[in-house]
Amino acid sequence: MNPIPGTKTTTKTSTVNGVTTVVTTVTAPGQPTRITTTTTTTKPAMQPANDNRQPAQPSVPQQQPRPQPSHVVQDPPEKRKSGFFSTLKKHVLRNDDTPKRTSTIKQQPPVVVQQQQPQQQRPTIIPAPIPQQQQRPQPTPQPVPVQTIRLESDDGPLDRLAEKMQQATLNRPPVEHHSTTTTTTTSQNGKVVKQTTTHSGDAPDDAIAQLKKSQPLLAETFQGTRLEPENIDFSREDNHARACPAGEAATISSLSHYLTSPCKGNKISQLRTIFTWIANNIAYDVPAFMSGRYGEQGPEYVLRTRKAVCEGYANLFIALAEPAGLQVQKVVGVARGVDVQIGDDRLGSPHAWNAVRIHGEYLLIDSTWGAGVCDLGTRSFKKLFRPFFFLLRPNRLIYTHWPNKPEQQFLDPPIHENVFRTLPAIKPESWDLGIKLAGRNRGQVIRTKDDYVEAELRLKKRPSDGATGKIVARLNWKGQSLPVVCQWLREDENYVWMIIKCWCPSSGSGELNVFGWPPGGDQTKNGPQILGFRVFNDGPGKASKPLLQQYVVQGFAFSVLEPLYAKVKKNQSQVIRVRVFDVQKGVTPALAVQAPDGGMPERLPQVKPGLFEITKVLTPGQWKIVNMTSEYGFSFAAVFDAE
Repeated sequence: MNPIPGTKTTTKTSTVNGVTTVVTTVTAPGQPTRITTTTTTTKPAMQPANDNRQPAQPSVPQQQPRPQPSHVVQDPPEKRKSGFFSTLKKHVLRNDDTPKRTSTIKQQPPVVVQQQQPQQQRPTIIPAPIPQQQQRPQPTPQPVPVQTIRLESDDGPLDRLAEKMQQATLNRPPVEHHSTTTTTTTSQNGKVVKQTTTHSGDAPDDAIAQLKKSQPLLAETFQGTRLEPENIDFSREDNHARACPAGEAATISSLSHYLTSPCKGNKISQLRTIFTWIANNIAYDVPAFMSGRYGEQGPEYVLRTRKAVCEGYANLFIALAEPAGLQVQKVVGVARGVDVQIGDDRLGSPHAWNAVRIHGEYLLIDSTWGAGVCDLGTRSFKKLFRPFFFLLRPNRLIYTHWPNKPEQQFLDPPIHENVFRTLPAIKPESWDLGIKLAGRNRGQVIRTKDDYVEAELRLKKRPSDGATGKIVARLNWKGQSLPVVCQWLREDENYVWMIIKCWCPSSGSGELNVFGWPPGGDQTKNGPQILGFRVFNDGPGKASKPLLQQYVVQGFAFSVLEPLYAKVKKNQSQVIRVRVFDVQKGVTPALAVQAPDGGMPERLPQVKPGLFEITKVLTPGQWKIVNMTSEYGFSFAAVFDAE
């Protein structure tokens, strides 16, 4: 198109702090002035990984790095310390791109060591390869010494260095993305019209969808059948471990023999007795964790003091496994523990756990998390045996555990750090109850502009009787605990879908927490948290209204579909609709509605299987939805007011 005669175009470009702004002005006789502004924000170039760099600390002058020694020092076994912090330092300071993919892992298959034991046929548990580790000719594998790089530093003792690394990990910023914003302004006859377009690049897709593209890594020796530890009865192994006499636990060798010798030939049982004994006898050292001064974490010291942080748990597990010929490796990285809030940009806290290979399948063990939970407020540790963390598949543990080395994700292919950051905050109990996220909001953060928030969950039906777990939710908003509606959405032969609805009372942020119970669980007692979201609302909170209160009814689950709010308009027709599901055998729901005058409740007709509905003109006052337990007796299900 030819320009109009007399058209003038001027362009002005400026760059400030990495933001480039281009303003283009076009004027022509008899035409509106057109101004186009393009703003480009580009991520600065990353610095290459450098083990000599020290993490910058808030309000602490950054110290000058000293050159690292180019040699590796191998200490005698009795003086050797682990490379936990040395290895972790590389992780918390690096700022690299996508990790190595599957091809790298497949090109370096694990080294299989054949054991010559004609009298016993044992499946061999082989760890992933250690760089530059050579196969030894001995018929029986011996413990492989771990090389430790001694780092010279001006930071002082190792404990001080650990504290710095912990802070660097917790404060690690999220990966930035390139974004471009274009604003076009047109003025004519005193009117101004603006149009703004923002393009964000490199933003990851739904994290769960990305994770599903990766499968648990399998070795060439995989036998075609996956292990299902949750279907194995370990009561014999657990009882044996708990009954260990004090005298048998005096040394590593005697304890290992007591725990594993009755299970010779059964590697899984031997691993279980070790896991159970550690989880029941080693207490987490909360003060050491909070101070960053972890102290000695060798297996002999942990066995003697009966306390440790994560590295001590992992070291003791390996030490107890070695005498029985069990080959277990230590995995070092970070984890989302009690000190990491939902929706934080922090990657996690320093952590260590274990990995094994059974019949060609890589499985993970976290005896630290299997031992109990920490209360940072009281600086105490609550013992709570959690077998969920025994022989976990990699695609489950990755929701909370991020290893230093991509190959130790044991995923094919490994996921990127951005995917890990946005995976939902799923608790172990969610897996046990068969409760999973569905719908569109499947990350840690939910953002809204109109006060309304929703999240969809899928509850798995128990094959034997179709029973499902139960859920409730609360919205914690600026010091208030607000009720949330959990509504039945749909169901089929295998699942029930529920939708969580809530309204934010103001702009700002809060937490949406979901709690659950197993099928038949007692909902009169507090259930464990199974899921959490960080909620951000840009709206003013004007759409927020009090939600209808729903109570527990014995024998079945129900969901009030209408009314939704706790207050409705009086003297108007109102549909009262209730969906019943998960009905126990021998129970017949008998729903009714009671008017404010306190007379006999009126039965709700069942218009479809499981669906009860009636339309009423509501007189002023409080209305109650009840379940008739006898001809004259009933229990409350829900209440709402007509005003």
